[in-house]
Amino acid sequence: MYMPKREHCEWIRRRFETPGVTEITQQERKSILQRLLKADRLEDFLRLKWPAEKRFGLEGCEALIPGIQAVIDTSSALGVDSVIIGMPHRGRLNVIANVCHKPMKQVFTQFKGLGMADEGSGDVKYHLGLSHEVINEVTGQPVRLTLCANPSHLEAVNPLVQGKARAEQFYRGDVAGEKVMSIIM
Repeated sequence: MYMPKREHCEWIRRRFETPGVTEITQQERKSILQRLLKADRLEDFLRLKWPAEKRFGLEGCEALIPGIQAVIDTSSALGVDSVIIGMPHRGRLNVIANVCHKPMKQVFTQFKGLGMADEGSGDVKYHLGLSHEVINEVTGQPVRLTLCANPSHLEAVNPLVQGKARAEQFYRGDVAGEKVMSIIM
């Protein structure tokens, strides 16, 4: 929205923008760059190796990988140890490989059509889901990452993710919601 008066723009900045919120350390910059490069290199490899395959790649959404990893890092530092994710097809293979850390051999097997069994997976590689425990790179704490399988009806995954997170909170006695969280994209 265009605002011709500078004082109106400044008022909005003071009310809604936190000064210094985007200042990050040199180590954080390196981590973001490394995560971006891993995401981009995977997309390049998939595009070159299987040019005719439908991939629903990240094209233009590369910042998703370091962004979602930053959310998981911060959540882990605050005590969350289980994250349930629901997302559309675009970028799913990259999230599976670079966020959930599914072994690349298993990811590539899906392209070869060898049909590796995967709990909770969908019928094609961009419907895949998984549940995997990883050690968070920042906190050193174990975090269970669950990526819900997503059929072609994209909006169908949202209530499933919320219900799965709520059920896990209930059965773990996490009434305050401090240990289990959901991410819906």
